[in-house]
Amino acid sequence: MRSPALFTVIVVGVGSVASAEPKQNETSGRVSYAENADSAKPDEPRRPGEWVELASATPSKHGTEYVMIGKEAGAFSQLRIEAVKGRTEVQVVKIVFDDGSVKRVRVEKRISTKRDKNAVVDLKEPKVIDHIEVTVDSGLGGHYAVYGSSSGGPVATR
Repeated sequence: MRSPALFTVIVVGVGSVASAEPKQNETSGRVSYAENADSAKPDEPRRPGEWVELASATPSKHGTEYVMIGKEAGAFSQLRIEAVKGRTEVQVVKIVFDDGSVKRVRVEKRISTKRDKNAVVDLKEPKVIDHIEVTVDSGLGGHYAVYGSSSGGPVATR
Protein backbone atom coordinates (compact mmCIF):
# COMPACT_ATOMS: atom_id res chain seq x y z
CA MET A 1 0.00 0.00 0.00
CA ARG A 2 2.81 2.38 0.75
CA SER A 3 4.63 1.95 -2.58
CA PRO A 4 1.73 3.18 -4.84
CA ALA A 5 1.35 6.28 -2.65
CA LEU A 6 5.10 6.91 -2.71
CA PHE A 7 5.15 6.32 -6.48
CA THR A 8 2.33 8.87 -6.94
CA VAL A 9 4.15 11.49 -4.87
CA ILE A 10 7.37 10.98 -6.89
CA VAL A 11 5.55 11.17 -10.27
CA VAL A 12 3.70 14.37 -9.29
CA GLY A 13 6.89 15.93 -7.93
CA VAL A 14 8.94 15.09 -11.03
CA GLY A 15 6.14 16.30 -13.32
CA SER A 16 6.01 19.71 -11.69
CA VAL A 17 9.81 20.11 -11.86
CA ALA A 18 9.99 18.97 -15.50
CA SER A 19 7.31 21.41 -16.62
CA ALA A 20 9.26 24.47 -15.44
CA GLU A 21 10.86 26.22 -18.43
CA PRO A 22 13.87 28.53 -18.31
CA LYS A 23 13.31 32.19 -19.09
CA GLN A 24 14.23 33.09 -22.68
CA ASN A 25 16.95 35.77 -22.68
CA GLU A 26 18.38 37.51 -25.71
CA THR A 27 22.05 36.53 -25.99
CA SER A 28 23.11 38.51 -29.04
CA GLY A 29 25.23 41.57 -28.48
CA ARG A 30 23.30 43.74 -30.94
CA VAL A 31 20.88 46.28 -29.61
CA SER A 32 19.06 48.81 -31.74
CA TYR A 33 19.45 52.53 -31.04
CA ALA A 34 15.79 52.74 -29.99
CA GLU A 35 16.43 50.24 -27.18
CA ASN A 36 19.57 51.99 -25.90
CA ALA A 37 18.20 53.96 -22.95
CA ASP A 38 21.49 55.55 -21.86
CA SER A 39 22.23 57.31 -25.19
CA ALA A 40 19.33 59.76 -25.08
CA LYS A 41 16.00 60.18 -23.41
CA PRO A 42 13.13 59.14 -25.72
CA ASP A 43 11.60 62.64 -25.79
CA GLU A 44 14.90 64.49 -26.03
CA PRO A 45 16.26 65.04 -29.57
CA ARG A 46 19.99 64.71 -30.03
CA ARG A 47 21.99 67.86 -30.71
CA PRO A 48 23.65 68.41 -34.12
CA GLY A 49 27.13 66.95 -34.10
CA GLU A 50 26.44 64.70 -31.11
CA TRP A 51 27.70 61.12 -31.53
CA VAL A 52 25.41 58.31 -30.44
CA GLU A 53 26.36 54.65 -30.04
CA LEU A 54 24.78 52.44 -32.69
CA ALA A 55 26.68 49.24 -31.85
CA SER A 56 28.55 48.43 -28.65
CA ALA A 57 31.97 46.74 -28.59
CA THR A 58 31.98 44.09 -31.31
CA PRO A 59 34.72 41.47 -31.80
CA SER A 60 36.31 41.59 -35.24
CA LYS A 61 36.59 37.78 -35.33
CA HIS A 62 33.16 37.59 -37.01
CA GLY A 63 34.30 39.39 -40.17
CA THR A 64 30.99 41.01 -41.18
CA GLU A 65 28.58 42.40 -38.61
CA TYR A 66 25.04 43.62 -39.35
CA VAL A 67 23.80 46.52 -37.25
CA MET A 68 20.07 47.30 -37.37
CA ILE A 69 19.37 51.01 -36.92
CA GLY A 70 15.88 51.90 -38.20
CA LYS A 71 14.01 55.15 -38.75
CA GLU A 72 13.29 55.56 -35.01
CA ALA A 73 16.96 56.51 -34.58
CA GLY A 74 16.62 59.50 -36.91
CA ALA A 75 18.91 60.62 -39.72
CA PHE A 76 22.70 60.38 -39.75
CA SER A 77 25.26 62.15 -41.92
CA GLN A 78 28.35 60.43 -40.52
CA LEU A 79 29.28 57.03 -39.12
CA ARG A 80 32.35 56.43 -36.95
CA ILE A 81 33.95 53.02 -36.43
CA GLU A 82 36.11 53.29 -33.32
CA ALA A 83 38.69 50.86 -31.93
CA VAL A 84 37.70 49.66 -28.46
CA LYS A 85 40.31 46.94 -27.89
CA GLY A 86 43.38 45.96 -29.87
CA ARG A 87 43.63 46.46 -33.64
CA THR A 88 40.96 46.13 -36.31
CA GLU A 89 41.17 46.66 -40.05
CA VAL A 90 37.94 48.16 -41.35
CA GLN A 91 37.57 47.05 -44.95
CA VAL A 92 34.07 47.98 -46.18
CA VAL A 93 31.01 49.69 -44.71
CA LYS A 94 27.75 49.11 -46.56
CA ILE A 95 24.90 51.43 -45.62
CA VAL A 96 21.33 50.47 -46.54
CA PHE A 97 19.08 53.51 -46.28
CA ASP A 98 15.41 53.54 -45.31
CA ASP A 99 14.40 54.42 -48.91
CA GLY A 100 16.11 51.25 -50.21
CA SER A 101 19.19 52.94 -51.67
CA VAL A 102 22.62 51.54 -50.81
CA LYS A 103 26.02 53.17 -50.34
CA ARG A 104 29.14 51.00 -50.21
CA VAL A 105 32.28 52.67 -48.85
CA ARG A 106 35.67 51.00 -49.17
CA VAL A 107 37.45 52.20 -46.01
CA GLU A 108 40.54 49.94 -45.86
CA LYS A 109 41.92 51.51 -42.70
CA ARG A 110 43.58 49.87 -39.72
CA ILE A 111 42.38 51.34 -36.43
CA SER A 112 43.72 50.68 -32.95
CA THR A 113 43.38 51.96 -29.41
CA LYS A 114 46.94 53.37 -29.62
CA ARG A 115 47.04 55.06 -33.06
CA ASP A 116 44.41 56.03 -35.63
CA LYS A 117 41.61 55.33 -33.18
CA ASN A 118 38.72 55.65 -35.66
CA ALA A 119 37.51 55.71 -39.24
CA VAL A 120 34.72 58.09 -40.24
CA VAL A 121 32.35 57.54 -43.15
CA ASP A 122 30.81 60.77 -44.47
CA LEU A 123 27.32 60.36 -45.96
CA LYS A 124 27.29 64.01 -47.20
CA GLU A 125 23.76 64.71 -45.90
CA PRO A 126 21.58 63.39 -43.07
CA LYS A 127 19.69 60.28 -44.17
CA VAL A 128 17.64 57.66 -42.35
CA ILE A 129 19.54 54.36 -42.22
CA ASP A 130 17.81 50.98 -42.10
CA HIS A 131 20.96 49.01 -41.31
CA ILE A 132 24.70 48.90 -41.91
CA GLU A 133 27.10 46.07 -42.64
CA VAL A 134 30.64 46.48 -41.33
CA THR A 135 33.25 44.16 -42.83
CA VAL A 136 36.58 43.90 -41.02
CA ASP A 137 39.64 41.65 -41.17
CA SER A 138 38.72 38.76 -38.87
CA GLY A 139 42.35 37.83 -38.11
CA LEU A 140 43.45 40.76 -35.95
CA GLY A 141 41.30 39.99 -32.90
CA GLY A 142 40.39 43.57 -31.96
CA HIS A 143 37.02 45.04 -30.97
CA TYR A 144 35.24 48.05 -32.44
CA ALA A 145 32.11 50.11 -31.78
CA VAL A 146 29.93 52.06 -34.24
CA TYR A 147 28.68 55.61 -33.65
CA GLY A 148 26.50 57.94 -35.70
CA SER A 149 26.17 61.73 -35.92
CA SER A 150 23.73 63.95 -37.73
CA SER A 151 26.28 66.61 -38.70
CA GLY A 152 29.57 68.39 -38.18
CA GLY A 153 32.99 67.39 -37.01
CA PRO A 154 36.20 66.59 -38.86
CA VAL A 155 36.21 63.66 -41.23
CA ALA A 156 39.16 61.29 -40.85
CA THR A 157 38.70 58.85 -43.71
CA ARG A 158 40.97 57.88 -46.55
